[in-house]
Amino acid sequence: MADFKKIVEDNYDFLVETRKHFHRHPELSSQEFETAAFIKKHLDEWHIPYETTGVSDIVATIQGDSGGKTIALRGDIDALPITEATGVDFASQNPGVMHACGHDTHATFMLGAAKVLKDLKKEIRGTVKIIFQEGEEIGAGARKLLETNILDDVDSIVGIHNAADKDLGVFSLNYGVMSSYGSGVQLSIERDDAHKGNVLLAAADLVNTITTLTTQRVPGRDQAVLVPTVVKSENADCGLAKKVTIHLNFRTLDLADSKILDEVSDAVAAGIGSSHDVKVSVFHYEPGKAINNDKESTDRAVRVIERLYGKDAVQWGRPMMGGEDFSLYQEKIPGVFISLGGVTDGVYRPQHTDKTLVD
Repeated sequence: MADFKKIVEDNYDFLVETRKHFHRHPELSSQEFETAAFIKKHLDEWHIPYETTGVSDIVATIQGDSGGKTIALRGDIDALPITEATGVDFASQNPGVMHACGHDTHATFMLGAAKVLKDLKKEIRGTVKIIFQEGEEIGAGARKLLETNILDDVDSIVGIHNAADKDLGVFSLNYGVMSSYGSGVQLSIERDDAHKGNVLLAAADLVNTITTLTTQRVPGRDQAVLVPTVVKSENADCGLAKKVTIHLNFRTLDLADSKILDEVSDAVAAGIGSSHDVKVSVFHYEPGKAINNDKESTDRAVRVIERLYGKDAVQWGRPMMGGEDFSLYQEKIPGVFISLGGVTDGVYRPQHTDKTLVD
């Protein structure tokens, strides 16, 4: 049997330079044209077949011996609208765009996996599909890919995400819920042209009341967070705000709790509107699903990690309060999502910031 770790180590320089290339050339969600072109160039060089869909989704296929299961590996490839301030010599060359969530490393993981598994295809019993997914940051990538039939034959799917709060070489995962359920509302507060009501006061009252009632309804044993993410006002000619728009984001680890914000917002809106003499409209966003690791996929991942890197490499973690559209794959395909530590200097830099950096 081939030495998997040695083959990976032999490709180390290629992987480092590939990651730096992706980091220098980040592209926003569903605009990953050059990223996709770079990936396809290498797949073509290695004679690895692939299918494309959407703007820049790529699904490469490594076909081993007949029989066996079909396993998918998924990595996202999009970046964020952030100006980089890491100071590294491979910093973004695309002004105002940065790989601040580390999807440059995910794209590298997937391209490296394609290269290594191509060399090992004679030892693979079954099929491996490698997904380079667009648009994760806007929650659209997985859904669009699932609307095709490309993944219909997949038996299990594996997702991996670098972690800027864990040390290099730590694989963190757990059974069941791995991320939060998400819900959100957009609240629009308007007054009429007769200058009745003050929309700013109504908006403040609305946010405070919804926040108080929502958090009160969450059971004490449960974890949840409610955050206003956007507040915008529109002024009338007289200088008084005519309309205020507020976005509220609610995350919880319990499915039942995830419905609380919607219920409270609807109940509160009419009362606040009446008391402030304004019109309040509520728009409900589609709820976000939680990542949910099934036992068979998780056990398989743990066995592989321990065999390659030892038992100390596995860390049984807690669910994260963020969202991930990997959860959409798991509605149709059993799978496991893993966080991989990427911190080498003991400095934990939060993701989605201008200084996010992982190894």
